[in-house]
Amino acid sequence: MDSREDMPRVSVDTVQDWQRLRSNCKNAALAHLQAQIGATSLGGEQDALLSHMNQFIDLSFSTAQPNLRVNGHNFEALNDKGDMEPFDEALDRRIWSLADTRLQWHRRIAETRRNVPLELGTSISSILDQQRANDPVIMEPLDDLGVEVLLKTGESLQQIQEAISKTSALFEELDQALNFPIIGDSKADLSL
Repeated sequence: MDSREDMPRVSVDTVQDWQRLRSNCKNAALAHLQAQIGATSLGGEQDALLSHMNQFIDLSFSTAQPNLRVNGHNFEALNDKGDMEPFDEALDRRIWSLADTRLQWHRRIAETRRNVPLELGTSISSILDQQRANDPVIMEPLDDLGVEVLLKTGESLQQIQEAISKTSALFEELDQALNFPIIGDSKADLSL
């Protein structure tokens, strides 16, 4: 990209505005020149001074034209008549602003997708480590201890085993009383 394209251009709404600006500058310079000629004795050189002033103004404005933007279009891109499609520069700025905002959101989403899973993984890992540290130490299996151990409820291992065997016996009695067929039993009669 040309470094010239990076510099902002002077914006005017229409070609007529540019021509009016040129005309106003020319009239102001002419009035100032007439005042200077009247104040001094340069009356004989008036034609030469007017010619040089017109050349200077024409050269100044032709030099400024490459840095001119008319209704959002570069001045060089205009046709000879100065006709162009209507262009809304405010809308153009809004579009560029929205595009920039969209780019910032894409960047933010990408950073979130990159960082949040790592942060969540680290958080979950630290929570699990903390939970493991807070959990009571897992005791060795009770059979390996070889001693009567009281559990938190105050019952011994022997009492727990007796309760389990009583519960199993009650379950078998209930099963026989209700005579439910056991699933997978080939002898079971499924008719009622």
